[in-house]
Amino acid sequence: MILGGLQTETGPSPTFPEDASTLSCHLDMANADIIIQSCDFINFRVHKLVLSLSSPFFDDMFSLPQPSDQDVVDGLPVVRLSEDAELLKCLLTMVYPIPSMIPNSYNKTLMVLAASQKYDMDVVQSRIRAETRDKNLPMPIGAATFRAYAIASIKGLSSEKETLARLTLDFPMTFEFLCDELPFFEGWVLRDLILFRRRCRDNLISCFNSFLNLGNPPFDIWMSCTQSASYLRSYTKTGHSPSWLTGLFRERLAELDQAFTNPLPNTSNIRGEYLSALQAHITSYGCITCLKAHAVNGEMFCKEIENRLALAIGKVGDFHFPEGFKASEHSNQATVEGLNEGQHAATPLPHSSLVYCICRQMHSHCLKQIL
Repeated sequence: MILGGLQTETGPSPTFPEDASTLSCHLDMANADIIIQSCDFINFRVHKLVLSLSSPFFDDMFSLPQPSDQDVVDGLPVVRLSEDAELLKCLLTMVYPIPSMIPNSYNKTLMVLAASQKYDMDVVQSRIRAETRDKNLPMPIGAATFRAYAIASIKGLSSEKETLARLTLDFPMTFEFLCDELPFFEGWVLRDLILFRRRCRDNLISCFNSFLNLGNPPFDIWMSCTQSASYLRSYTKTGHSPSWLTGLFRERLAELDQAFTNPLPNTSNIRGEYLSALQAHITSYGCITCLKAHAVNGEMFCKEIENRLALAIGKVGDFHFPEGFKASEHSNQATVEGLNEGQHAATPLPHSSLVYCICRQMHSHCLKQIL
């Protein structure tokens, strides 16, 4: 019996590096009554009951009449799975009272999570996530973040997909940066990520624009200062928008005009940028007015700025998988939507053409160099 029909990779498959011919990671449990065989022909002698208790998928399968021509090895029926040996060992160690095996690579962990989801092992999936958190496994960085996002999307791992989508905001999304990762993407996956990034950009633009007028609570802590002679002035009515601060916000807005060429502004950096701008202003102009405003209300101001920016990013979601999602159905055809500002298309394209189209929208000048 071969259970490989749910394997969904359309690009290069993230594989484990071990050579199957020398791999000694099989399980040979006492009194086993079934053999689980990996795609690289490693046998795992395990128990039907353990698999049935861990997985409704296997419970249903073992409850059905088995084919008369089923393969048998050493008197045990063989079930062939589409996962490789190391991945299956990771999965099986989670259902037996033996030391569990969690990969040291985030992408490998995604593949194990996908296998546990594929076989309806909800408890195993929760355990993998918990142990991964306990191990404090390093998250991917740079272009590898986009590859991990593609894997999580295609495998239907919604939680990991959203986490990784937010991590991609720290990096540019250009053809040069992504070219080595594009084979891992299906068209709808790349489209979703583009639209997610655009929604984040739009929310941040709206947020920073609202900061340009600091006349409303709780931001109305600033007073007008005559920069070079501010120490001569007394407190006046609050609600002023100091030029050094609005200048900082305008710089972030300018960066957001290049939201695909550059990383999106990191909202966790805004406090440090604010303090640097304030220090430069005070050093240059001896501004006691702004210094006093900061001393009294600066901490509250920073927290409110951080909270609103984090909310602007955090409320962007609406991740989805195609209706009736099966990754294999989307490997050759997808719909391009909303790739340009103010422009929408809905033309089914072959997968290779779709990737080309998206990359052209992302970074047209790069494509001109290679055409």
